[in-house]
Amino acid sequence: MLKLVGPLIAVLALGPALGSCSLPPPDQPAAPNRMGRFLGLVANCGCSDIGRDRMLSDYPHAVAGRYTDKQIKDMHGYVDLGAHERFDNQVVICREACSQTCMVNSVAVPLGGRLSGDGRSCLVSERDLHLTEGYYSDSGGGLFR
Repeated sequence: MLKLVGPLIAVLALGPALGSCSLPPPDQPAAPNRMGRFLGLVANCGCSDIGRDRMLSDYPHAVAGRYTDKQIKDMHGYVDLGAHERFDNQVVICREACSQTCMVNSVAVPLGGRLSGDGRSCLVSERDLHLTEGYYSDSGGGLFR
């Protein structure tokens, strides 16, 4: 029993330090690929009244100032994928995306779209953005058919 006390104390002492390293800071914008998919899902899922075509053409306005021009350009493919994805669990994907109302609003406001929830906006941060992985039932849970 005494042999376990030393390592246990070390683990307990390092736990908070290691745990804090695994989360990105709250003010770090979502990675461009994840932000792109989220933008596409906002349109695809009807989280606001911004349609797919409009999102694909105007999304740079929603992310201006938080990403470089190259990141915004590279984001287009992810916006397109999110705007057109149709997984077997799409209802769950959309429910999760649209439930993040302050993030949806941060996309809708610069594009003049309908606001949701209490109308409050917040940063679409890497730490707080939650996106459900898509799957197809008949392919064993993979991302692609």
